[in-house]
Amino acid sequence: MKKESTENINLSSFIIVATFFALWVAVFFEPAIEDVLAYFLILTFGILHGANDIKLLQKTNVAINTKIGFVTTLVYYILFVGTSILFFFYLPSIALLLFIIFSGYHFGEQHWVSKITGQSFFNSVLFLVYGLFVLFLIFNAHAIEVSAIITEISGRNIPLGYYGYALKFFGTVTILIVAFGYFRKTLLFNFPKQAFYLLVLYIVFHTASLLWAFAIYFILWHSIPSMVDQIKYLYGNLRLTNVRRYVLSSLPYWTISVLGIGIILFLFRAEVNTSLALFFSFLAAITFPHVLVITRLNRK
Repeated sequence: MKKESTENINLSSFIIVATFFALWVAVFFEPAIEDVLAYFLILTFGILHGANDIKLLQKTNVAINTKIGFVTTLVYYILFVGTSILFFFYLPSIALLLFIIFSGYHFGEQHWVSKITGQSFFNSVLFLVYGLFVLFLIFNAHAIEVSAIITEISGRNIPLGYYGYALKFFGTVTILIVAFGYFRKTLLFNFPKQAFYLLVLYIVFHTASLLWAFAIYFILWHSIPSMVDQIKYLYGNLRLTNVRRYVLSSLPYWTISVLGIGIILFLFRAEVNTSLALFFSFLAAITFPHVLVITRLNRK
């Protein structure tokens, strides 16, 4: 337990130091440089953290370890991603809304799942509203750009003031649920530390470009902690050999995903809003099944 606690402290320290370095990048470099770095990190660490889903499923379900079970699971997984992509083509507004909801829940789950003491309906609500609160911190800080991307994807124009209203709503609900869990001892966390984290994120989101702000949170605050949890779950500890095993087992799925996104970015490189819209659409398509896999593991 002491060793695990030390590892958590080291990871938290790394995230904070790396975040301040990313903030330094945001202050001293042009947005174009930030965007290049953001794409690189999302295409490496971001995609990698979701490229081991089938391996995770094999750990929980012995039947998938057979050749037939593996192939069947892989086919279903690919069909799920393909259906999600079609969803964005034919029902873009609904697909975008689901992407935001799924992402919010997933981000909140990653942040809070290790701090809860039992299963309850309020846990799921907390995961959702906290994740949406963080997302709307980003959206509200870059409302004009976010609205342009939403319009590009869905054809709908969102009034800029709506982001602020949503931010206040999700923030208020988050505070109420966290306070309820804290006093009922169903949530175990350091309140000043959590408040400090949100302050850091607020500063980063209002300093960095939209894509860089998203990348900082997605990579440092979500993907890396998620990969740490996955490696421990699959192999027992964070030894370098296990990190290598994790990366190697992810490579086939990671390569396919990166090639797909890379082609999209290349084809629409001259149209910034369109390329961003398609980028997030593809990211959403591979996010949906990943969220379901991680949620299933956490419930076990």
